[in-house]
Amino acid sequence: MDRIFDFLKRTFRVTPVTADLVVINAIMFIVTLSIGGFTNANLIRLGGLVPAYVTQNGEWYRVLTAMFLHGSILHFVMNMIALYYLGSAMERAIGPVRFLGLYLVAGIGADLAIAFFDTDLTIGASGALYGIMAALFYITLAHKNWFTPASVGAIQRMILINFAITFLIPNISVIGHLAGFALGFLAAVALVPKIPFFARRNPSKPQNGEDQDDDGEIPPA
Repeated sequence: MDRIFDFLKRTFRVTPVTADLVVINAIMFIVTLSIGGFTNANLIRLGGLVPAYVTQNGEWYRVLTAMFLHGSILHFVMNMIALYYLGSAMERAIGPVRFLGLYLVAGIGADLAIAFFDTDLTIGASGALYGIMAALFYITLAHKNWFTPASVGAIQRMILINFAITFLIPNISVIGHLAGFALGFLAAVALVPKIPFFARRNPSKPQNGEDQDDDGEIPPA
């Protein structure tokens, strides 16, 4: 039990935004299960993104609330695993404030693209997650010394795999994924600092992630 509490304390201390985002998603997951489950009607009631409700009825809040809803247990678990690992890496790299800005720009921007160019009910954090992937990709191009060579290769392979999934698996919002990635890349150009956040916190640490302690390491994606 002590190890679990130590892990949670460290996570909230080192990557507070990532931890808070996971908690918010978990709360909404529990609410979803407790008041009706994963039916379309319940997800719409909780703030799922229905494009017509946004563009015709002015329910713009849905571009935010839809980011914290999920359509199944597997959907929730997979997105939270991705958010924890990718979000932790990005938050350590650019800091909590910039990371939150990146997450919201990519996630809300992806949902706006869906609202204007799609018709189906859409939920989930995938647009924001693709934004994080795009920002990590940008760093592998502009600041590859922030990562170990193994991490650079892992990030680029991960992106290729996820794009294959986007186009090969049905019932995935292609528009949301592409918009999230494009906006995440553009946001990264503006938000990624010249010196990584973990290096500013630990000036004696190398920038490439080698020999980093738990407060500064960027793990392989």
